[in-house]
Amino acid sequence: MIMNKFDHAKFVLETLETHGFDAYFVGGSVRDFYMGREIHDVDVTTNARPDTIKDLFKKTIDVGIEHGTVIVLLDNEPIEVTTYRTETSYTDHRRPDSVSFTTSLLEDLSRRDFTMNAIAMDKNMNIVDPFDGHIAIKYKRIETVGIADERFNEDALRMLRAVRFISQLDFTLTKETENAIRKNISLIKHVSIERIVKELKKLYEGKNVNEAKKAFVNTNMYMQIPFFNSLSAAEIINTNAHSLKDEIIVQHIKDRTMAYKNVLKLSNKETRYINNSLRLLDEARGNLESKRIAYKYSDEILDNTLILLELNPILDESLIKRLKDAQNEKLKLPIKKRSELKINGRILMEKLNKRGGPWLQELLSKIEGEVIMGRLMNNEKDILEWVKYEQENYS
Repeated sequence: MIMNKFDHAKFVLETLETHGFDAYFVGGSVRDFYMGREIHDVDVTTNARPDTIKDLFKKTIDVGIEHGTVIVLLDNEPIEVTTYRTETSYTDHRRPDSVSFTTSLLEDLSRRDFTMNAIAMDKNMNIVDPFDGHIAIKYKRIETVGIADERFNEDALRMLRAVRFISQLDFTLTKETENAIRKNISLIKHVSIERIVKELKKLYEGKNVNEAKKAFVNTNMYMQIPFFNSLSAAEIINTNAHSLKDEIIVQHIKDRTMAYKNVLKLSNKETRYINNSLRLLDEARGNLESKRIAYKYSDEILDNTLILLELNPILDESLIKRLKDAQNEKLKLPIKKRSELKINGRILMEKLNKRGGPWLQELLSKIEGEVIMGRLMNNEKDILEWVKYEQENYS
């Protein structure tokens, strides 16, 4: 699978070389190939100019042509092709004020963030590694290309990427890298919250998230980021979470006054997931029957919230039993949703000879509850008999 990604993209290199240009695989795909990891996106660097790249390939997309980047579509699979370039100053600490195209691969690799990402590889899998990125990979070190202070001053996002790589790659920061992050950490304010959250999500999905969180705290990075800056170092480090959503849930269980939606600009779907998880825990603490909990909440919410409680037993161990009971009840539920009832509003109006109104939803809710609790069989005959009895005795 690893080779297939490169074999597919090799057509781009061969096409460029056929027309007299140099071309190499570069960046994260080369790093991951060297590490034996699964490869996702393959990037190419070349001395061909953007207009030439567009002329040589049938299907292209302009995504950052002013910065030398063109996407080439091969069988609808995107391959990012970027012209060798150098960059000037970074006034906003995020993007270069201007870029200049160059014919030097070395100059292009010199502008990259970390040595492990500054390795180029030709179509025959021979590497060009002027900054000894392969050594950094061998010893699992995160070190910058050139002077760390300069790299982080250019683009403050690189500091967050460094910490994210601890989680994803199981690497460690070199002392110089860690000190430079701590020194320049206030520059994080120049990074948009959307970009920060994107990096944090990747950080939490990594296998070494706990070590990454330690670096997140030790470099004082957490103090620069909304939501996290209202937590103590211990609160962050002592939480076991494998997604940003789970981190928010755990911290909210401890302190419901914490704001997160607007400060982190989460999507409505993410916010709904967090709110449902917190509501589940509230109802599990209360008197809501396990069957009703099982019916009300999805498998995803039940299972993930239970895992979160088991990973963080300091929260409330008594809730673990409640959620396990709900999981067991879910397997035995007679229906999973209201549409599975063997009766509907039309039948009820017809049989009761009544027009629609608020009463109909109230009655359907009662029927639904009785079926869920196992007090009423889910068939039309039994339901109508129950409705008749209820109307005769309680109306």
